[in-house]
Amino acid sequence: MLLKKIFAAAVIAFMLLQMPTAMAMELMSYGSQGQAVYSLQEELTNLGYDTGGIDGVFGPCTQNAVIEFQKKYNISVDGIVGPETMSILERLNTASRGGYRRISNYKIVYIAKQYVGTPYIYGGTSPSGFDCSGFTSYVYNQIGYNIGRTAEDQFYNGRAVSLNNLQPGDLLFFSTSGGSPTHVAIYLGNNQLMHMSFSAQRACISDFSGWFRENYIGARRYL
Repeated sequence: MLLKKIFAAAVIAFMLLQMPTAMAMELMSYGSQGQAVYSLQEELTNLGYDTGGIDGVFGPCTQNAVIEFQKKYNISVDGIVGPETMSILERLNTASRGGYRRISNYKIVYIAKQYVGTPYIYGGTSPSGFDCSGFTSYVYNQIGYNIGRTAEDQFYNGRAVSLNNLQPGDLLFFSTSGGSPTHVAIYLGNNQLMHMSFSAQRACISDFSGWFRENYIGARRYL
């Protein structure tokens, strides 16, 4: 009898210890934003679900992807990511890492967008201020890639990519002299790029048209 009481007390104690962990696990639902949502989108994308992009925003496409995932794995279908949904997602992603490169591409875009509006500083290499190649070098360093410091280094270190084969995360190079690159930007997809604008004196998202098309000399890929 005493042993049964001790065992029961141990079970209850274990459950109480586990409760803070479970309660602390972040629930994600429509409207959630941030790094946790970004990681969720990474894992869903890696398993073939369409989240509408990896941008850290839990919008309608991400919600639909969660619902489809929950249906497939017989999880309570509510479009909300709780402990059960997250646990199965993580287990499946541990077994399947085939989408790593695609995820890295989106991660470059995600990291870059965090610095929209950052001041332009000639020679700058930190979030307090960047120049064009300091910005691209910094973003790639965040995922462990050393692509070189200058636009010229980055142009010659990467693999050439044709204009009709661009992917998010590729670097776009421009020259006002027709020779070595004098400017570099990150391709975001959907005919948009992000760069440190000298004229605007800040980090901007622009259409890949006009001046950029006229002075474009090539693209490079590192992932």
